[in-house]
Amino acid sequence: MKSFLTFFLFGCLFPFTFSLHGIAGNGVKIDSFKNYETRMLYRNLKKFSDEGVMFGMANPTTISYKGGPKNNDIKQSDCKDITGSHPAFHESDFMWYQDSGGKSFMKTDIQALQEACERGALIGYCWHLRGPESGSFYAKKDGDFTRDKDLVKSIVNGPSDRSQNASLDWLLSLLDNLVIPVFQEINSPVLFRPFHEMNGNWFWWGSDNCTPQEYQQLYRIVVDYLRKNEIYNVLYVWSPDTKAAFEYYPGHDYVDIVGMDIYEPCIAKGKSREKVVSLLREISRFAQEHDKVAAWTETGLRKKNGVFLYPEVYPEFWTQNVLDVIQTDSLTQKIAYVMSWYSADWQNDGSGQFYIPYEGIITDYTNGKKAVDDFIEFYRDPFTFFEDRLPGLYAE
Repeated sequence: MKSFLTFFLFGCLFPFTFSLHGIAGNGVKIDSFKNYETRMLYRNLKKFSDEGVMFGMANPTTISYKGGPKNNDIKQSDCKDITGSHPAFHESDFMWYQDSGGKSFMKTDIQALQEACERGALIGYCWHLRGPESGSFYAKKDGDFTRDKDLVKSIVNGPSDRSQNASLDWLLSLLDNLVIPVFQEINSPVLFRPFHEMNGNWFWWGSDNCTPQEYQQLYRIVVDYLRKNEIYNVLYVWSPDTKAAFEYYPGHDYVDIVGMDIYEPCIAKGKSREKVVSLLREISRFAQEHDKVAAWTETGLRKKNGVFLYPEVYPEFWTQNVLDVIQTDSLTQKIAYVMSWYSADWQNDGSGQFYIPYEGIITDYTNGKKAVDDFIEFYRDPFTFFEDRLPGLYAE
C-alpha cells in the first residue's frame, strides 16, 4: 500500500476541492477515497471501461465444479483449466465465513483474494446475509414468510441506539466482528455488494419485506458504519435484478458501481436480446451521467427441469448471449465487468450447477466441446480481459 507521504504529495500536486456534501469538485467522494489505491482503482475502472470488459466469477479459486471448496489449491480454477488464466474479477461472499467450517474456509479464501489482488486482479464480496431468526437469507420457506419478514423494518424504524434495538445491534455486530476485520486484513481495494437483487421478492431485504425507502436506509446504515470505522478501501456496488430499479437506489454518496444481475440473457421470457441491451444501456447511461462505473454483476444460464441448457442447448452462451450483447454499441461497451456465478457440484453426482466449462465437460456432455471452444473464443476475443492480461488497476 502507498505510504502516507505518497498520498500527501499526490494530494498536494493534484488537489481536490471538496463540497459540504462530501463530494469533490470532480465527483470523488471524500470518505471512499481517503485510500490512495482505492481512488486509483475507481479512476482506472472508469478508464478501462473504454477498452474492454473484464470477466469475473464468484469464488473462482476456492470453489470448483468437481472439487467443491478447495482448501489447498487456490492457484487453480475451472476458468484457468480451460483458458490458462483465472478471471479478472474474483468475488467472494461473507456467507461462507458464517457457515459451518467458515473459519477454516475464511483463512484460505482471504489468502486467495489477497494473492489474486497481488497478481493485479479485481476482488470483492457480496453478502447472502442469513437472518437472525430464520438462519436464511431467503424471505420465505415452504411458501411462508420466515420470522425475519420484518427485519429491515426493525433495523431502520426502531431506535437508532443499538442498545435499544436488537435488530440493529445484530447487524452492526456482524459488521464489527466479521466485515470490518476482513476488510482490514485484506488491506487492499475491494468491491462490496451488499443487499443485492432488492427489487426481487426472494431475499428478506427484498420487495415483499420492505419499502424502497426502508431498503435505502438499510444500505446507508452499512456504508455509514463502515466509513465511521475508517474502512476506506471499499468501492460500493448496487445491483438490482433485471430492472434498473432506481427507486431503491441509495444515493450517489453511497454507490460507486451501478450494476445489474441478469440471468438467462436473450433466452428467458422477458429477457430478449433487445430487452437486455436496453437494460445495459440504461445502467451504462446512468453511470456516465453520475460519474459511476457500470457492471453486469451476475449472469449465467441455469438448468431447467433438470436439463442443463448450458451446454446442451446453448453451448455458445458466452460469445453469443453475453459478449455479443455487450458489444452492441458504445453504451453497452461501457460495461466494466461481467460476472459469472460459481460452479459447484456439491453432491458430487453431476447434479450441481455450472456456468462455465470445467475440466471433463467434454466427456460429460454432448455439446461439451462446443462450450469449451466457445469459452476459449470468449477468452481470446480482444475485447475481453482475464487476469493474465489486465492493465494496471491500482496504479497512476
